[in-house]
Amino acid sequence: MANDASTVFDLVILGGGSGGYAAALRGAQLGLDVALIEKDKVGGTCLHRGCIPTKALLHAGEIADQARESETFGVKATFEGIDVPAVHKYKDGVISGLYKGLQGLIASRKVTYIEGEGRLSSPTSVDVNGQRVQGRHVLLATGS
Repeated sequence: MANDASTVFDLVILGGGSGGYAAALRGAQLGLDVALIEKDKVGGTCLHRGCIPTKALLHAGEIADQARESETFGVKATFEGIDVPAVHKYKDGVISGLYKGLQGLIASRKVTYIEGEGRLSSPTSVDVNGQRVQGRHVLLATGS
C-alpha cells in the first residue's frame, strides 16, 4: 500500500449511502476535513436500487389508481393503461436528478470523494485503490 502521509483527514467515512453521505456533509458543515469512500455510486443502494426507485414506481401506481377512481371525486378521466418504458424513464429521471444534486452538494462542501472498494486496515486508516487513506477518526457506514 502506498501511504501518502501528507494528507490526514479529520474524518474518513467508509460507505457513501444515506448514512455515510449525511455524516460527510455534517462533518464538513462542522469544519472537518472529510473523505468519503464508496465502491459504487454515492447514494448507495437506497438511492440507486432500493428506496427511491421503489417509491417512484409506487407513485406511478398510485397515479394510475387515482385515474381509475377519478369519477368518485367528480373528475372525468380515462385510464388507458400503463406505459412501462415511460414509467421506468420517470423512475430513472428521479434517480438521476437526486444523484446529480447529491454529487453537487458533496462537491460544494469540499468533501473528498474517493470511488473504490475500501478496506479498514487499522483504527485510523482505510485502504482503497492501492492507497492508504488516513483519518483521525474513521466511520464505518457500510449499510445493511
